[in-house]
Amino acid sequence: MKQTTDQRYRKALNICSANLSGEQGKDPLESAVCFFRMGVVLSRLGELGGAIRCFNDAFLLRDLSDELQDSHDWREFHDVQMAIYILGKRRKAIASLAEGDMVHDLIKHRWQQLQLEIKESEIPFLGKDLHSWFQTVHIDFPWELEELDEFDGGQNGHFDEVDLLECVRITQ
Repeated sequence: MKQTTDQRYRKALNICSANLSGEQGKDPLESAVCFFRMGVVLSRLGELGGAIRCFNDAFLLRDLSDELQDSHDWREFHDVQMAIYILGKRRKAIASLAEGDMVHDLIKHRWQQLQLEIKESEIPFLGKDLHSWFQTVHIDFPWELEELDEFDGGQNGHFDEVDLLECVRITQ
């Protein structure tokens, strides 16, 4: 009997969730890799909302600097901008840890610029509907990275044979 997309999604979600629960928050970089892999799987299954959330979590976890972690506005800005980036790509996914780190750094840099501009502005910033405003902020994303042929996301940015087989197994 052939599995439906929903069945494959649920199977992938269970496997990846089990992997994450085994991490117990000990190593945020390992948890980030699990989230990244789950994002790849969900993207391939066409579950873009879940994939975007996983990619978001992965690259926020990979940023070990503590300066912005507790800011709700930063998180919302990052979520919106990461979604804009992913939805603007043909494949609707991030191909490698390096690509995701680069996009995260662009988003973080733009956030820091916005905060400085608000602080130095002579006109008071009221910011009542930040989500809508975040959607209008432009970041010049490098869309040409989409030409990468393979997803890449294991240890040191590369899938080993076991990881590749695991991703194939849970999507079938």
